[in-house]
Amino acid sequence: MDYQTTLEHLYRLERFGIKLGLDNIRRLLSLLGDPQRGLKVLHVTGTNGKGSVCAYAASVLRAAGYRVGLYTSPHLVRFNERIRVDGEPITDDDVLRLWSGMQPAIQRMTSTRVVDHPTFFEVTTAMAFEYFREKKVDLAVVEVGMGGRMDATNVVDGLVAVITRVDLEHTEHLGKTVARIAREKAGIIKPTSRVVTVDQEALPVIEARCRELHVPLSVLGRDVHAERIAGDLRGQAVVVRGAFGSVEVQTPLLGSFQVENLGIAVAALEEIRSAGLPIPDEAIRSGIASVRWAARMEIVRTSPLIVVDGAHNRPAAEALGASMAETFPGRKALLVTGILNDKDLPGMAAALGPMARRVFACRPKTHRAYDAEEVAAAFRPYADSSVMGSVREAIDAAIGAARPDDLLLITGSIYTAGEALDHLGVRP
Repeated sequence: MDYQTTLEHLYRLERFGIKLGLDNIRRLLSLLGDPQRGLKVLHVTGTNGKGSVCAYAASVLRAAGYRVGLYTSPHLVRFNERIRVDGEPITDDDVLRLWSGMQPAIQRMTSTRVVDHPTFFEVTTAMAFEYFREKKVDLAVVEVGMGGRMDATNVVDGLVAVITRVDLEHTEHLGKTVARIAREKAGIIKPTSRVVTVDQEALPVIEARCRELHVPLSVLGRDVHAERIAGDLRGQAVVVRGAFGSVEVQTPLLGSFQVENLGIAVAALEEIRSAGLPIPDEAIRSGIASVRWAARMEIVRTSPLIVVDGAHNRPAAEALGASMAETFPGRKALLVTGILNDKDLPGMAAALGPMARRVFACRPKTHRAYDAEEVAAAFRPYADSSVMGSVREAIDAAIGAARPDDLLLITGSIYTAGEALDHLGVRP
């Protein structure tokens, strides 16, 4: 079996859908020898900002001299992006080898009931833990897939548990209110955890969970404060202050929303320090300065100026719209957008539409996406909107319509952003 065939087998597992619950993943990991046992984990959940927080933390921990595993989802261009050690994606050969090595365990699980077959996310999570064990990582930075309490990653006891800003998303699985969703996400907090979050509507739920388990809680906006002191198209200077003192850092990532993500990451790193793992201030500065996290308000071309962002829900679209207006004041963009059909399409259109001069609506390569016609209809109250076919066709049409000094924004989902990077020749 070659790598491409392996990926086809993996993606076929998506037919088993989403299984919220830990029985399946625990059985699979047990058959593999419980590779997650003994891992020191920074566990990150929340609605938006999870990936950026993970990227900052992993970069700093590497700068501090640790061997660091990083598990995030979904990927942008290649599956291998999901599983990294010291910044390097897992190799094709290792994906093939680990998948082959799992087959006896999967066959045992399905020998009596096919319905017990592990899902795509359960298999990739197990693959990550097995890879991290083989590579003998000192710490693993692990992003939750969905929710927290019943997510496949929640078989670990996080040294530090991080909950970024919580909003309404995946309501069919997690609940219809912010409080209910916050309870699910607070399920990653364990008796051994130190906890970091941000001052927000969901805070009382998170505080209650911390009191119940008698674990320490650090809150950005209350105990820790992050403030931007300078910024341009090359990045942002931010000061983070807390009981630990203050540290001034320079991030290459754009967008006012990154100030909060960065503050949460530094607060989490301070909690790792408090757990007894040294992290010099210089590692925080150098790690954040060298972070790379693709498709987060990323400038990928300058003539015309092309920005790619993975904003995939209403809160993220609102944050992106505000950041674009702040970064490019008075400028309207040619907007290429494709959005998934479980998202608030009118809300995303209201957030992004006012900054668009013209919209090129498309459909990314997933059965979960809105038809381009539906996206165009949602944006027409704000700007002239054209129905395109694929993401690449929409990008080519937008570039063809652009003047050299125009601004082009590609966003709407991680899938749209990933296809854009691939088409434009940008590797995450």
